[in-house]
Amino acid sequence: MSAASTFVTKATDPASVLPVQLRSRASSEPDRPFLHEVTGGHATYGATWEGVRSWAEYLRGLGVLPGSRVATLLPPSIDAAMVWIALGCLGAVEVPVNAELKGAFLEHVLDDAAPMLCLARPEFVDHIRNTRPALPIRVVERGEWKNLGAATIEFDSLPAPADNACVIYTSGSTGPAKGVILDWAQFATMADRIPLGPNDVTYNCRPMFHVTGRSPLVSMCATGGQVVFRERFSAKATMDDVREFGCTTGTLLAALLLALPPRADDADNPLEAVFAGHNVALAAEFARRFDVKCYDLYGSTEVGFPLVLSGTPTDLEHTWCGRVRDGYRAQVVDENGQPVVDGVPGELWIQPGNRLMIMVGYLNQPAATERALAGGWYHTGDIVVRHPDGNFEFLHRNGDTIRRMGENISATAVEAVIDEHPQLVACAVIGVPDSVAGHEILIAAEIVENCTLDEQALYEWMTSRLPRHALPKYLALTDTLPRTPTNKVLKTGLLDTIDLTATWSPPVRRP
Repeated sequence: MSAASTFVTKATDPASVLPVQLRSRASSEPDRPFLHEVTGGHATYGATWEGVRSWAEYLRGLGVLPGSRVATLLPPSIDAAMVWIALGCLGAVEVPVNAELKGAFLEHVLDDAAPMLCLARPEFVDHIRNTRPALPIRVVERGEWKNLGAATIEFDSLPAPADNACVIYTSGSTGPAKGVILDWAQFATMADRIPLGPNDVTYNCRPMFHVTGRSPLVSMCATGGQVVFRERFSAKATMDDVREFGCTTGTLLAALLLALPPRADDADNPLEAVFAGHNVALAAEFARRFDVKCYDLYGSTEVGFPLVLSGTPTDLEHTWCGRVRDGYRAQVVDENGQPVVDGVPGELWIQPGNRLMIMVGYLNQPAATERALAGGWYHTGDIVVRHPDGNFEFLHRNGDTIRRMGENISATAVEAVIDEHPQLVACAVIGVPDSVAGHEILIAAEIVENCTLDEQALYEWMTSRLPRHALPKYLALTDTLPRTPTNKVLKTGLLDTIDLTATWSPPVRRP
């Protein structure tokens, strides 16, 4: 059997489903360490499975049934892991929500997902209650799993590869965020992204509303390794955490760690292999400074991680995506969907070896699902070049999406919020190339004639309506924006007319 066939068979094997693997390890190695929190919580494989059963019993008592959707606002933590798996064991579906969503962004997610229940940390309860008062909310304190008591529940069956695992919201190229329905088989594909073993320990400070916040659970459970949770990223604390818990791998924000003053003991750490971000030059610097092998992954919520870049390329001037993993096919096509030759830019299409290895579809959007998966290929919307050696180079996003620090931001959705300001005529949201963030955000806004609005006041207004990752680094007010003949704002070439050094920026940058 070929390597590709082996990978597909493993990813779609019922034994590879996370809840099934966890129960198996809990039975064979109940005292093996599994989950840790930097604040002090610990759970073995056996304790994790018992916590899953306790959470499942509690949730069933709240009326959670097969097919129920449950919203969660939980940071990376032991409880967050247990709740996800417990919901899966009940046949229910988790909808993790970004707690920084505000206004129309949050309303859209809650209305589109229509959860029957919300589980949230205390600090997020009022945020949800003020947005949708009718939604039942249950508070989840840190370490709640210890207070649930012993469970008596028994599961008739555990999730299968084709069963829905969760719905994760991600921005499209335009318009409101889409809810991406993921099955358990797609998560199983994330276990073999890089070589890992039973002695590996993954550092995880990525939010649970991203697949990168969940994939470490799959990777470590598949090998018998451990996961260390930090609820919120801290550049200053990262390497201290890594040393304290013996972390060998993780997804680290290399650019922010490199911004810290060098230390004599930087290379004295247990790290062996990390995902360091989508900048090969910064990854190379990170590898040298911290003496670790860096990997990069190309992927999305919809398709997982079909490309892997291993090691440091000789050419650091390009945005390399890596090569196609076993079990996937990739092609670059022109605007008519016809394959192009190596060296010619085009849209990247991905085809998995089994349909279960990519998203089930977009929640409540069958037409969008059909477009994205037309012809049996996932149409990524990314413009790339395939080089003769098989490596892919990312050029840009095809559409109106800005990618900042790994976060997709819909310019159209942000513009819709800003245009509601009564003293603005129109605005343009533009991505500005940035060596660290990938792109930063510029907002150019046309003000109403004779109004007194200034940049500081507009920025403060935006902070109550936009998620933090969508707030601008650059803000420019103008009397007029360029228009097309049909009176639409003309964004093409607008960036070239703006002096960024003269634009207003918030005094304290929001990460």
